[in-house]
Amino acid sequence: MAVAALVLGIAVLALVALDASPHGIARAETAPEDPAPDADFGARGSILDEAEPFPIEGLYNDKNKPGDENAPPHDSEFAEPNPEPEPAEPEQRAGPVDTSARFQAVYNVSLGRFNLGNFSISGTVQNGQYSLRGNGTFSVLKGWVFNWQGRLHGSGEATTDGANPRSYSFSQSDGKYQERLSIDFGDGYVQSVKIWPKPRPYPGEIKVTKEQVQRVVDPLSGAFLTARSNDTRANLSVCNQVIPVFDGRSRYDLVLKPKKRVMVQNRGKGNYSGPAAVCQVKFVPISGYPRGDPGIEELRQAGGIEAWLVPLRGTGMYVPYQITIPAFGGYTAVAVATSMRVGRAGRAEAR
Repeated sequence: MAVAALVLGIAVLALVALDASPHGIARAETAPEDPAPDADFGARGSILDEAEPFPIEGLYNDKNKPGDENAPPHDSEFAEPNPEPEPAEPEQRAGPVDTSARFQAVYNVSLGRFNLGNFSISGTVQNGQYSLRGNGTFSVLKGWVFNWQGRLHGSGEATTDGANPRSYSFSQSDGKYQERLSIDFGDGYVQSVKIWPKPRPYPGEIKVTKEQVQRVVDPLSGAFLTARSNDTRANLSVCNQVIPVFDGRSRYDLVLKPKKRVMVQNRGKGNYSGPAAVCQVKFVPISGYPRGDPGIEELRQAGGIEAWLVPLRGTGMYVPYQITIPAFGGYTAVAVATSMRVGRAGRAEAR
């Protein structure tokens, strides 16, 4: 689980690099020389080891595990699927959003007194479809102490009920270790998860089940495509929601509740100035982490997590402006936007 992506997918990304997560890259098997560090999911295809999918109980049939088509059936940690249910009434689907927009945001991330660096997010919403990309580099003492790079990509349908993801990928490297994962969705359900290198199981780990990854979103779409209101005056109703997140390893809920309205003031062009809806955020772990893990327990009990959501003009979307997490051994993680630009699909303008 990437604890860096726990709260709306930005601020905690720094903590992955610092190995604060119970599933940090230092806990994975050492990666081989290939593939190249700058390999990209979308353009060059998956570079993940497809011989063994990530073990979500009940998600895969042994006969259908990737890379194992010719192997005879055998007992394993992958449970046999239930018999096919009786045909059900077709589910009413939410309609596509009537939005054509492109936005770009740059967030500065700090942990305590350490300024770790910047993380940029760009996204396009058009014809009921969305595409989101993020990349960042974090370092301490210009990379002498530590240097981390990460990239994310997500795509899917943008509906009036929120994101309906199709795919999500995340890669990270600190110069010594590399990790890459990808998730394929189908109509909001997780279809497959691939992680390279294969993660090691840990005693007491609470297994992710098939039922827990139905109607979930990835951290990126959960951060930028779940809050909507045509009211641009920091409508606190955008805080009344529960975001069911699966990040490729762990399943958790982010429970948002209204807290207050504030005014954001920035000088100069290129950044946001205006009202913000401040949401109180509660992290509720469900599965995919070791039972009794102190880091997870600390985050679960954290009472001061906040997400400041601001409207993107003409889109009906609310996106994070600032995220604060007062946890992690006394350190406070903060991600705050230093640049936000929005415009119609095809160009972006200062907000």
